[in-house]
Amino acid sequence: MKIVDKVISKLEDYIRNNVYENIESDAFELKSQPANKKDTAFNSIKQTICAFLNTDGGIVLIGVKEDVHARKYIFTGYNSDFEEIFKSLHKDLVNDANNLNVDVEDYITLKLHDFLGGKVLAIYVDSLPHDKKYVFYNKIAYTRKLTGDHPIGKLKIEAQEEYKQEIQYAKELRPVVNSGLENLSVDKLNDYIYWINREIKIESTKADIEQAKSFLIRKSFITKDDHQPTILGMLVCGQNPDDFLGTRCQVDCYVNAPLQIAQSKKVIKDNILSLLESGFSFVFRNIQVGIKAENSGSELPEYPENLIRECINNSLAHRDYTIDRFISIDIVPQKHIEIRNPGGFKKTLILEDANHEIPLRRIVPNQKPVNPKLADVLKVFNKYEGKGIGMATLVNECLNDRIDIPFYKFRDENDISLIIQKGKLLDKNFENILYIYSGFIKELTDGEELSSGQKHILAYLYKSERENEKYHYTILLTPDNNHFDAIRSLEKCGLIYKHELSTSIHPVFVVHRELMKENFNAELRKIFGTYYTELAGEYKECLKLIYQINTYSQTKSVSASQIANMLYSQQFGDTGSIQSIDNFKRKVRSMFNKLESSGFIVKNDKRFTINRDFMHGRI
Repeated sequence: MKIVDKVISKLEDYIRNNVYENIESDAFELKSQPANKKDTAFNSIKQTICAFLNTDGGIVLIGVKEDVHARKYIFTGYNSDFEEIFKSLHKDLVNDANNLNVDVEDYITLKLHDFLGGKVLAIYVDSLPHDKKYVFYNKIAYTRKLTGDHPIGKLKIEAQEEYKQEIQYAKELRPVVNSGLENLSVDKLNDYIYWINREIKIESTKADIEQAKSFLIRKSFITKDDHQPTILGMLVCGQNPDDFLGTRCQVDCYVNAPLQIAQSKKVIKDNILSLLESGFSFVFRNIQVGIKAENSGSELPEYPENLIRECINNSLAHRDYTIDRFISIDIVPQKHIEIRNPGGFKKTLILEDANHEIPLRRIVPNQKPVNPKLADVLKVFNKYEGKGIGMATLVNECLNDRIDIPFYKFRDENDISLIIQKGKLLDKNFENILYIYSGFIKELTDGEELSSGQKHILAYLYKSERENEKYHYTILLTPDNNHFDAIRSLEKCGLIYKHELSTSIHPVFVVHRELMKENFNAELRKIFGTYYTELAGEYKECLKLIYQINTYSQTKSVSASQIANMLYSQQFGDTGSIQSIDNFKRKVRSMFNKLESSGFIVKNDKRFTINRDFMHGRI
């Protein structure tokens, strides 16, 4: 059942049974039938259409009134006397504040639906291509946020105008040499048209490529003058596209396992939709899939399904199609997935200060696709959200503990990798850090416990710094990730603060330096002198952890078992058999016995502290 049919069915049930549940969303709006032809209600309808065009599209349903205060829906019906007004709604929308006309008629479709013995009117609004945004109504460009229409800010409008200038000669629209109309497949084109019509029929299928010329030109699949296929057209509906595009329509997939027998490789050469589906299928076949206890034992993939699909989609949408090189997807079992792309980030999206005492390497989430026409094609296939949501999803899935912190590696100027790490953000290692610094944190928060949201933000910023130190580029936290309340509270108590490279537009936060400190050799040498210097590295690691807990935690003392668990987590993560963990713990207990007998640590009720009155001792 189509989305609008489901909503109409729900509304009919609600009205019949006097039930009220909120049904509006960022893609669905109810409007009452205007009372007359001059009713100001038409202004609200036009405003919502403007917002849908500028955002991700949506449906306006005319003929049902929502009474929020009385908590009920009222069927007002559709008045056919106003048909001409509804047909001309698009005429009041312009493409800038100077009232220059813009043709958006192709993006608005009207359809009547039966409803409780009468009719309602559904206005289907498709989002505008990225190179045509924004449109204005009454000199204001609106965007859709949750269930409301909101004005777009001046800075965002100016940035969009600059972007439109940049993409006038988009690389995806370059003609493919030595190709012609005969190299396009009408069957593949009709597959694309099928997806366009999935909600409501707005485009007829084509009998042959010659008949499709006007449509191909409108979609930029062929050039206007000589009808030569573009890179975009060849990607969508080319026959044997690799004959013309080389490795630009190729994805190489690998499983990089230690054992030769477990390794796998697949080379995919095809049109854009097949690259998406085949690439995703390869990954999903080669990652672990567990079973959830809830939801009748549903599958629980090692990586979120929607995230993997979206990242592969974005790699195809954002790659540089002038570079004849394939995309590669490399699965390293139990560690990460790497998606390697031809292309790079614009310099304005890279915040970097490698020479600062706190090295900084962050990527500003890009809300505008490098290949806007291809992005619109992928959105038709329901594969691409079109608002920089790929990076937002990476961050959100990380903050939801579905993956560990993702990052980018720059191979060279036109070669970049996205690394999606297995695990979770708030892992045992960071839980240990919170425990080690529990007393220090309580002092800064005036005794308040950190909320789950605050812990996750702190973990994200902590791990970002650690990755930045390793020349890895992490994603900047932005308002799109809905976590600014947690950031403000952490900044207020001093657990995080703004980096010197931070700006009002792109605030960059780093963690209190005490939490980032790793080297405590000077403090321990002050207590133990040269006896500490002579110790083996593993003993030093034990003493460092005991010293940190004595200095920063609430408990001020620690057991040998706790230290063993922390060290094991640092070295091996969550992997390992029960036997290997037990062996490791026995080794640590033996080290504790030697440290105690040599006077480095003292025990009180099975818990240990650094012996700050140390005189001398050797192991």
